[in-house]
Parts: sequence; C-alpha cells; structure tokens
Amino acid sequence: MVDQSVSVLWSRPLHLKSGSQAMAVASGCLVVAERHSRLVRLDPRSGAQLWEQGVEDCWGTTVIAGERCLYLSQAGVLHCFDPDNGQRLWSTPGMSLRHYVSVSGSVVWLGGWRGYHPLMRVALADGRYLPSDGAAFAGAGPLAWPQPVRWRPEGGSAADAVLIAGTGLPKLLVVAASGAVLREWSLPAPVVFADGDGGYGVSNDGRVTFLSGRRTVMTFHPVSGVQVLWHHERDLRPQTPILHRDALWLVEDAGIAVIDLSHGVVTEVRPLPYGAVCAAALVSGGVLFAFTDGSLVTIDRAGNVGARMRLPARIARLVPGGNGLVHAIGEGHLVTLEIPATATVTLH
Repeated sequence: MVDQSVSVLWSRPLHLKSGSQAMAVASGCLVVAERHSRLVRLDPRSGAQLWEQGVEDCWGTTVIAGERCLYLSQAGVLHCFDPDNGQRLWSTPGMSLRHYVSVSGSVVWLGGWRGYHPLMRVALADGRYLPSDGAAFAGAGPLAWPQPVRWRPEGGSAADAVLIAGTGLPKLLVVAASGAVLREWSLPAPVVFADGDGGYGVSNDGRVTFLSGRRTVMTFHPVSGVQVLWHHERDLRPQTPILHRDALWLVEDAGIAVIDLSHGVVTEVRPLPYGAVCAAALVSGGVLFAFTDGSLVTIDRAGNVGARMRLPARIARLVPGGNGLVHAIGEGHLVTLEIPATATVTLH
C-alpha cells in the first residue's frame, strides 16, 4: 500500500553503507559523507551536488553549526568546512574512537563509543584542544550524546551549555562551554538510549525529552529545569520520546503509544506488522516512523495510521528538512521524501 501524499522526491546511492550520523541537515543545507572518502553538499530539494571535499572515510559524524560544517571521521580527524563553498578551514587529528559531536557556542564537544574515551573539547574557530576535566562525569558510564542548550538560570542571563547524562548514574548535568557544572538534578533512574544515539528529543516549545529508566519520560527546560512528564505502564524501547505540544509518541516492544497529556489518554497503535522501529521524526500532522522491513508510516496525535510506503532498503535515521521534506539515510542510500500532509488509512 502506498499513499501518494508521501513521495520520494529524489534518491542518491552512497556506494557504501555510510554511518547513520554521516548526514547533517540545516536550513537549506544538506551534507553527507559518501563513496568511502568524500563529503558532499547537496541541494535539499533537487539533490544536485554543490561541492565535495576529501575525507578519510564515510562512517563518521557530520554536524552543521551556523557557518561551520564539521566532519569527525572514524579515523579520528575532525574537519571544519565552510558550508557555503566547501572550503576547508581546519583539520585536527588525534580523536580516534570518538563519535559524538556537539557544538555549544564556540566550543565543540566530542565523546567516544560506549564511554571508551572521555569527553573532550576543541575550539570551533580553529580546532585547537581545550582543557577538559572529566571528574564531574566519573562513574557516569557511557554518555548520551551531549545536548546543546541555552541555560537560563532564574534571574540570570542565558549561557551556552550542554546536557550530560550517562547509563551509570541517575543524574542530569548542565555543563557550561567552559566545562564547569552549572547545575545537576537527580533522576529516578539513569538515562536510557540506543547505542550511538543522542537519547534526547526537542519539542516545539524548547523542552528536551529523554527516558529515565524504561518507563519514565522526563523533560528539561532551560528555565524550569527537570520534570517528570509521563510514567508509562509498560517498558519502552530505547527510542527518543517525541513531544509536540500536549501529544507524546513512545515506542513499545509491541507497537506505538500515543499519549494525550492534557487528558492522560493513551492510544495503543497495534498491530504494526513491519518489524521494529528504526527511526522516527516529527512531520506535518504527526510522526513518521521507519521500520526494519523498509516501511514508512505516519501516526497522528489521535493514533490514526497515515500515509504508508515501503522503500527497498532499511532506513537508519530520519531528519526533517523543512518545507515538507524529510531526509532518510540507510543501507547505502540517501532518500528525500516529500510529506505535505498525513492522509489517514486503515491497517490490514
């Protein structure tokens, strides 16, 4: 079944299975690592190539932050390019076995796989190493991808910071770009996130959502701090919660749960005979979910299942691109979808 309200606008073979984080999307800008050793910028609507640059591999992490495009190769080299023309601004080696790249103001935070290497900081302007003290994170275990925020303490001015949490300690830290801990909160349980994933979602009103244990959804807001948003009755999969206004989408082993937070009403979307959820993204009218069999399904705030289509390859990551576009990467392909609105259909 294919609903024509969801369509493939263009697709591009990457010629190798690039890492799911090898793609970055910003306003009018799409950059991806491909073909083993190059980074390219593509036009988001047409897929036309605008520039290319050589890098060590295509399994690293790409991030666009304002007037900078960063690529951390699996070989451990952090490159910085001008996203407009692809000019290489600087490259810094010596970062092997690191995967996370988060930009907070003028500082780039880099972290390793499963806690193998501690967080480190470099200057966004020139890539030079900055002093790092990991004492505050001792015992935290593998860390979730640091989430950039603008911390606004009561009566104070906003400051660039990141959220730090790990699977070993039930705490959430707000850490300044300087590395100083600004505030910490105790959590009911340590954060839960998929291996190599960010673990955090950001809602339309600036709240950051995450899982504390397998059944508690928490939020962080730069002004109000940390709060419990929802206690679920069943275990949840380590998939980032998606919050939009007063609707919350959660992934269970058996399906999708959509919660109307204003009334406390839970709608279970079952059965979903497409395999496990691989990725999800907020789109017009609901959330687009990608499944292991290649299916793409939208589910609205009332639990209605909308436009479904099936791609020949499994999708590892979905990123909204604005103007009704969603960019999907996985299994050696980059696909751009156009999703103007969700049309309701019935599961069979």
